[in-house]
Amino acid sequence: MKKNIAVITGGNSSEYIISVQSAQQIIDHIDRSKFVPYRIEIKGNSWFWLDEDGSSSEIDKNDFTLKVRGELIHFDCALIMIHGTPGEDGKLQGYLDTLSVPYTSSDVLTSSLTFNKHVTKHYLGSFGVASAKSLLIKGLADMDGGEVVERVGLPCFVKPNEGGSSFGITKVKTIEQLELAVADALKEDDQVLVEEYLDGTEITCGVFKTKWNEYVFPVTEIVSKTEFFDYEAKYTDGMADEIIPARIPVSLEQECKTLSSKIYDILNCRGIVRVDYIHTNNNLNLLEVNTIPGMSRNSIIPRQIRAMQLSLSRLLTELIENSIVSE
Repeated sequence: MKKNIAVITGGNSSEYIISVQSAQQIIDHIDRSKFVPYRIEIKGNSWFWLDEDGSSSEIDKNDFTLKVRGELIHFDCALIMIHGTPGEDGKLQGYLDTLSVPYTSSDVLTSSLTFNKHVTKHYLGSFGVASAKSLLIKGLADMDGGEVVERVGLPCFVKPNEGGSSFGITKVKTIEQLELAVADALKEDDQVLVEEYLDGTEITCGVFKTKWNEYVFPVTEIVSKTEFFDYEAKYTDGMADEIIPARIPVSLEQECKTLSSKIYDILNCRGIVRVDYIHTNNNLNLLEVNTIPGMSRNSIIPRQIRAMQLSLSRLLTELIENSIVSE
């Protein structure tokens, strides 16, 4: 009997559109001989199923069920494709846990921890994982330009502490630019992370582990044609080169893969995860851990999967089945 899969998309952050694109790619590649996908879109208090013909029905949030043409649908698994809140920060996972609905991503603790860049850096730092010097700012009144320059130097990056897809990120070159950059980041989150600028090679690596297999995807080198890998570079064709395999020494490639796998285990990650780094002065510095990375056709993880000559459909089957048997 086919399993009912809720492919959950949307969310309450600026990453809404990217989430919708990721979900569509998942629905296009899911094995219809084994699964029946239902696109569930979340926006604030509006939770609804959107059929391929454009019709829709509301989700009953009391038990996460759906009525379709008089039939009550219970979901065997939730495949979470929300980048940002409430999908990547653990809130949705907590809700699903209370209903005993299996899901494909990391649990509440791991999701909430990794969504907070400041906490992630310090936690992984205790395991010897290097990252850029940083300073947390909790509001404009908390900002001290002199302290920023003293602690992290200039230029530096100002970014939302919780957020993704490079929304609200500014590369600051002068102390006079700090206040505007912090104000811009505060539009995305109520805490702002200021990080030192590291001049180096940006690389990223995907990891996916199940009860049956472990996959460490090819390391990808990111070369932005804008000043840094911002939203324009990420989502505009031709504005960044994502080179697979990365043009790095074999020793660095292995170091990146080993560290990514180690971080996956330290954080008790589940599902498909991507870990981003900047390599500079012979050091591999963590940028962030993405527990629900982009899955649109042009996103990095699907590119890495194709480079390994793996089937996205087969990996999605393994992702879902691993989540169900883990419950």
